[in-house]
Amino acid sequence: MIGVYATCQVKQGFEAKFENLVKQFISESRTHAGCQSYDCGVVSGKERHYCFIERWTSQEDLDAHLNSLFFQQNAPKLEEILENGLDINIVNLI
Repeated sequence: MIGVYATCQVKQGFEAKFENLVKQFISESRTHAGCQSYDCGVVSGKERHYCFIERWTSQEDLDAHLNSLFFQQNAPKLEEILENGLDINIVNLI
């Protein structure tokens, strides 16, 4: 099982745009093979900070998700409204 947590800070004034786009990521990603869970939320006590929390059956499933047409087309839209991009962490769950 593979876990992913990715953190980011959204540029001031882009919170609604970010959340609308993230809702599409959540809906789409949950349909991808091997997706056990896919969520995103606001980090408590940190202004404009968000965290993605994901669980994938295998690294191959995560790789397929990252290479999907949806991800390739929409990830740049997320990146452009972030302060410093995504800090992505992949965890091999015990």
